[in-house]
Amino acid sequence: MEILLGWQRTADAAVSGELTKATVLKTLNEILERATGERLEVATVEKFFIGWLKGKSVTGKSVGTTARYASVLKNFRRFLGDKRVRSSIAGITASDIEAFRDDELARGKSASSADLAVKILSAVLNDAKRKGLILANPATAVELIAGPSNERKPFSDEEIAALLRVADVPWRGMILLAAHAGLRIGDAAKLRWSSVDLSAETLKFTAQKTTRRKHGKPQTIAMHPEVTGFFEALPSDDDPEGPLFPSLASKVAGGHQGLSNAFSKIMDAAGIRGVTTVKKEGQGRRFSELSFHSLRHAFISRLANADIGPDVRKEFAGHSSDEIHRRYTHLDLGVQRRALARLKPYLKK
Repeated sequence: MEILLGWQRTADAAVSGELTKATVLKTLNEILERATGERLEVATVEKFFIGWLKGKSVTGKSVGTTARYASVLKNFRRFLGDKRVRSSIAGITASDIEAFRDDELARGKSASSADLAVKILSAVLNDAKRKGLILANPATAVELIAGPSNERKPFSDEEIAALLRVADVPWRGMILLAAHAGLRIGDAAKLRWSSVDLSAETLKFTAQKTTRRKHGKPQTIAMHPEVTGFFEALPSDDDPEGPLFPSLASKVAGGHQGLSNAFSKIMDAAGIRGVTTVKKEGQGRRFSELSFHSLRHAFISRLANADIGPDVRKEFAGHSSDEIHRRYTHLDLGVQRRALARLKPYLKK
């Protein structure tokens, strides 16, 4: 009878136009408590997002990746407003996510950034679905824009030689490490003397951004003779934990005084210009097809064009995904011609 009366009160509220989510939850809570002594736990948007981000940190996602997730969820909470974020996560609809995607575009984000935001929200809501907090993932109903994505371009051999001619000693080492070993700008700048084994001609370091970082597993790679020769010419440091490039080790990658901006000035001095997207209003960022990261693209592409197999290339790059590795591989026509030369002709001469 108590259960029936509870449903009757809910029906009366619906007839009078006073039925709200809060009313429904209150009724269900009362029924559950009378039947089992327990109360219905409601996961709010705010609470679930915080827990989801914490879980990503625990499972070893890189700092950069977690920060990207956090930024998207923060923007989505701002978009929903204080009242909605304190409501159940089950209240999020496809229309909410679609409107948020469009709001990101209006604020100057690129199509690929807006699509990424939708994908991150979809990952969060998939987790909520697996835990039984929602019946379906509303993000799957939101169409991705699939706009043109920005693609990094590798430096040519001539451009790398030009960079090395104008760079000072620390930056010459940085460029060689990227062009002959594929190191990222932050990894190269923070190397210490303990990372270099001149007798074995190897380099040992822990990449800031790869799945290896989850387990703190260092990566050991062979050094190109030019890299070995560069380190042999440097004045040694008695402290094995001393930085290889003291003037660069404390700098961050981004920002006006950061490493990336400093490398742009080296490109200018070498007379190298890359196509740069027009800076957007709002939160859009400028993108240049040529940057320090293009040296990494050049290194991996040179290996591929020399017919070095993907397993070896991925070991150098620290890539765990074939999809990611393909983005860094820019093959020239010479590879295709060498492949075709191995095929027997059909027409006999």
